[in-house]
Amino acid sequence: MSKFARREVAHVVAMVGMLFIGVRCAGMEEVESEHPHLMLDNALLVGERTGLQVCVELAPALRERSGELLGALKSDLALLRERHPLWEKSGFGQAPVRVQLGCPGAAMPSARLESKGALVGPGLSERPSPFRTFLYVLDDARAQEVLGKEQPLRARAELMKVEDHVLAEVSTALVIRASDLGTPSFQETWLPTGVGLPPLREPAAVPPADFVPKFSGGSGVSQ
Repeated sequence: MSKFARREVAHVVAMVGMLFIGVRCAGMEEVESEHPHLMLDNALLVGERTGLQVCVELAPALRERSGELLGALKSDLALLRERHPLWEKSGFGQAPVRVQLGCPGAAMPSARLESKGALVGPGLSERPSPFRTFLYVLDDARAQEVLGKEQPLRARAELMKVEDHVLAEVSTALVIRASDLGTPSFQETWLPTGVGLPPLREPAAVPPADFVPKFSGGSGVSQ
């Protein structure tokens, strides 16, 4: 195995390990003892999942474009399958990728989402769905309400109880604009992140809020 591959496998394991979330479970319904088991040796995360499945929720204004948008997503997934060095090692190669229109228990977000700690989707699930990724595609008007000027947002979609006071994220949500589909940033950064793989390209750094650009004055001296 190449040095790059070993490093990236370690990256996946580390990412999966970080999905555990300690919580106070008081008031939550008890999960049946024979719940699906968490699987940390690949990116599917749930032992009963046999391959990568993605469900898609479209904003109402986009429903007439469902064929076009689903086709663009399938092309992006096919490109990721070809290009990502960890596709097979992450468990995605054992079955064809499946894309479905409509997500279980997943209302389309309509209010502003925070970039950290957001939950979009079913939440706590006794029986996690077969979908590793929930994709929410917004038109420009709704994206302005939900994302503002921010980039696509990664959130938690489904959590599974592992033991008392411990939940694990087993499905990821991605909230994007329709115009993100087919772009290099979606193909190389957000889509791999949404399915549990290291990005092929890290997102561009956001400048600090107090950053002040320098301008050249008429005298030729920087201000």
